[in-house]
Amino acid sequence: MVIFLEFVKIVKKMDKNLLEKIKEEFNSLRKPECYAEIKEIGEDYLVLEFFGTKINSACCFDENFIDYQYYLKDFGNLEFLIDEIKREGDKFIVKYIKKEEKCDQ
Repeated sequence: MVIFLEFVKIVKKMDKNLLEKIKEEFNSLRKPECYAEIKEIGEDYLVLEFFGTKINSACCFDENFIDYQYYLKDFGNLEFLIDEIKREGDKFIVKYIKKEEKCDQ
């Protein structure tokens, strides 16, 4: 049982290369108006910084944060929820947490 649980833990870890590709795809369609940089990757969370030329003047800039959730789902089959949004000067810092999976026991 312990070996199985360790295997599940390894499989659930987020692939840095996959996350980098998702970020690149997102940025390729939005930069320079909006672009993301990965700040931190945890076992069950992801922190991104969002920058862009439209950060101060465009309404609905925050919709990019939601769009990023769809990129994670569509390109990585990763389910995340937005946990926290902070503005720091000319950037937003957004923390995403993995959506909890229901396990049958």
